[in-house]
Amino acid sequence: MSRRELVRMKSILATLRESGSFDVFLDLAWVAGMEERLSTEGPYTLFVPDDDAFRDLPRSELEAIRRNADRLGETLNYHIVPGVHSMIDLLGIRTLRSLQGDDLTVEVAPEGVLVNDVAVVESDAWCTNGICHAVSALLLPPVARAIAAHG
Repeated sequence: MSRRELVRMKSILATLRESGSFDVFLDLAWVAGMEERLSTEGPYTLFVPDDDAFRDLPRSELEAIRRNADRLGETLNYHIVPGVHSMIDLLGIRTLRSLQGDDLTVEVAPEGVLVNDVAVVESDAWCTNGICHAVSALLLPPVARAIAAHG
């Protein structure tokens, strides 16, 4: 990476804001008080659902996550992995431990790289404090998946 590219890089938070495609995730991060983490801490790999990914989530489910501080923090931290893992790295990784504490599964499939069976739709947005990969759905920790499945 050239010096000029390094100078142009922004934090994860600034990169997501500048994109304009991650407003719902950014709102949830603000509610959870995670803006500082996404702007200065790291390095992290963030699997971030874009705004289209949230359209597939029932509004009641999104509001339930948003209103419950513990569940919101767990859900957002489940999208964050310590360290920097580029797409090339992901091709050789089978599991990653999230900040939330549970593992994410990584699979190379005919349709591309999947994280917990969710497609990575954009990859390798390099940031000053890590890297972002856009995913096509919200990743729910195992406990949250069970709650969503059983009401």
